[in-house]
Amino acid sequence: MMPTPNKFRSLLAVSATAFLLSVVPQIAKLHAADLTYRAVDHWAQLPVGAKWATMTAVDIDSKGTIYVFQRGAPSKVMAFDAQGMLLRSWGDGTFPNAHGLRVDHQDNVWITDRGLHQVLKFSPDGKLLLALGQKGVAGDNNSKDALNGPADLVFGRNGEIFVADGESTNTRIVKFSAEGKLIKFWGTKGSGPGQLEVPHAIAMDSKGRLYVANRSNKRIEIFDQEGGYLGVLTNAGTPYGLFVTKDDILYCVDGSPGKNDLTMVDTNTRQVVGHFGGLAGPHMLAVDAKGAVYVAETSGAAVRKFVRN
Repeated sequence: MMPTPNKFRSLLAVSATAFLLSVVPQIAKLHAADLTYRAVDHWAQLPVGAKWATMTAVDIDSKGTIYVFQRGAPSKVMAFDAQGMLLRSWGDGTFPNAHGLRVDHQDNVWITDRGLHQVLKFSPDGKLLLALGQKGVAGDNNSKDALNGPADLVFGRNGEIFVADGESTNTRIVKFSAEGKLIKFWGTKGSGPGQLEVPHAIAMDSKGRLYVANRSNKRIEIFDQEGGYLGVLTNAGTPYGLFVTKDDILYCVDGSPGKNDLTMVDTNTRQVVGHFGGLAGPHMLAVDAKGAVYVAETSGAAVRKFVRN
């Protein structure tokens, strides 16, 4: 029996809807692949005769001030305004093994140093406010008062501090109160679900989920703030640096040989929404309120700025 005209139209509508649903992921994927960025050359106004050295981290405060962390001699923190003018610097030569830098919700600047085995909190003008870990003391994976090669950190809404303690032999995430009191830690060495091998970076989305760059395992682990395992991302390459924007887009740089690129993943759909290459040893990154991407490069010896075309 032939379908009535109304039934025929209904069948067409259902078929059309099914077709659209089947092609939307492909359309989205093509659109993401088409996103392009361009480099902004000489965005930072360095002092006369000065040039970038090995750069390890970058972050941006609520006023648009761009803080960068230099490992190459002399190691230091530098602050630039949104137009790239150098405002101040501090710590010349005092960081033996500079690694990560993050700005908290009150615009304080935190750094991690693998040589000091410490996380240090500074005021915006470079006054030391707090130290986590013991200077020069390498703890083990169960230490309650010492870190070992802390790589990166991120802050909860209530000020709690989560440290990726893993740029040495440790393979854990350490949780502190806003005042620096140890709350707990978790993480075991291995390649199984939720296990860590060089937890190199850490970021948090708007739902409070933690994303850990499980670098040697070539994936990103997802935890709740008590260490509960929530899942994994495997479509961003080998994760070196992580950054999550307010709209929950995860930016990940891959500094492994032959890659040197950046991948953007929507943390809600877990789909890739953007990608570009052409980097040189990308290590850490940050994204400003206008969507400009800043990448600290080690082998490239620069902090590079990219904007969308």
